[in-house]
Amino acid sequence: MYFCYMRNNKSVLWLTGWYPSSTHPDAGNFIVRHANAFVHSQVNIDQSLGLVLAHFPVYSFWRMLKFGKAVEKPMPKGDLVEGAELLWSPVPQFGAGLLGRWVSYQYYKWRVARVLRCWVKENGLPLGVHVHAADKVMRVVPGFLDHCLNVFGKRLPLWYTEHWAIFNDVVFDGFGKRNAVFRGDMIKMWSRVDVAAPVSLHSHAQMQRYLGGAKPFVLFPNVVDTKIFRRISGLEGSKPADGFTFLHVSSLEPRKNVAGIVRAFAQLKLRFPGDALELRIVGGGSERFLSEARTVAVALGLLHVVNPSVRFLGNLNSESVAVEMQNADALVLFSAMENAPCVISEALCCGLPVISSAVAGIPEMLNNDNGLMVDSGDEKGLVMAMEKAMGDSVTWDRGKIAAAAQRIFGFDAVGGILNESYRNLM
Repeated sequence: MYFCYMRNNKSVLWLTGWYPSSTHPDAGNFIVRHANAFVHSQVNIDQSLGLVLAHFPVYSFWRMLKFGKAVEKPMPKGDLVEGAELLWSPVPQFGAGLLGRWVSYQYYKWRVARVLRCWVKENGLPLGVHVHAADKVMRVVPGFLDHCLNVFGKRLPLWYTEHWAIFNDVVFDGFGKRNAVFRGDMIKMWSRVDVAAPVSLHSHAQMQRYLGGAKPFVLFPNVVDTKIFRRISGLEGSKPADGFTFLHVSSLEPRKNVAGIVRAFAQLKLRFPGDALELRIVGGGSERFLSEARTVAVALGLLHVVNPSVRFLGNLNSESVAVEMQNADALVLFSAMENAPCVISEALCCGLPVISSAVAGIPEMLNNDNGLMVDSGDEKGLVMAMEKAMGDSVTWDRGKIAAAAQRIFGFDAVGGILNESYRNLM
């Protein structure tokens, strides 16, 4: 366990359920971008606010004993900018059985509470607490707030941002399908929230539905690094007239319905056999998900050895994903459920039009000027949307798409929202 202490005693404490680590390098990378946006908003402000991110990753105690593996470590490429500090304290877990889960649950609560109390004793109270992706950390939030009130006589305001798409009846791990302890912990934390900071209006409505009780809110969009995800003009004219490239970027997990995208693309190819159509698929951290998607493409004859029309590119870094977006003609997302996908905001900042299923917060992100929407699971509708995109590509103004998106998802916009919300309540 180690600490990075804050330089600014007027700081906000973020309790993060996810953060990039040695075993989960992409988990919560959007939280890091949010942090950098907030720190960026404090530049040249006389009474600037500092930021401390606290994360308590879990690791297998028994695996460490058996293999001598080091516990999880934060990714060096977490890329926190100067002005944001990291409080990192791994917590062991003791097995998957009923007894192991109970011991792990109780130990997590005790360990994290102890770390936070020691941190506050040495560093002083933060000005407020903001939970990002509640996950396990929700267990300790009410107790920590009570401790600060009882010991220091100050009630800390609480913000809550959820990136988890579990507040629905669609996904297998939806909130209503979780155990009573999980639901109870989440509801207890929600009862203490002063301001919800959802990434979409749909997300806020669903949280209120499942957790009970209306909360004041401030819309807090996913932030995009527009130094990477930006439009580069001139690429549109570099392709043959009959060429069109569709791009999909995701983890390829089942709810992303990659198989549906591949099947729709196969139908499109049958309609336009002479056109140079291509589907490029980025992602696939799980070999199983990647294999399942490839199997569908092979069965449909799309993975020809010499000239495949579907290409699986694997996991790419942000810079490479941006290049793919800058060179593609349309992003395709066909998920059964989402929240407010970062990949859509990144694509729009590159000026890339988006075809997507109209689920969760996506209708808040797309309109006739920047994309097309279809019903979830409607493969015929997706084929028609992809065909329409081929015709609409000459009318979409990619420069305007990028400019409009950067005004919403850029560092200045998102950081400014947080800065104003914090100062209004503190």
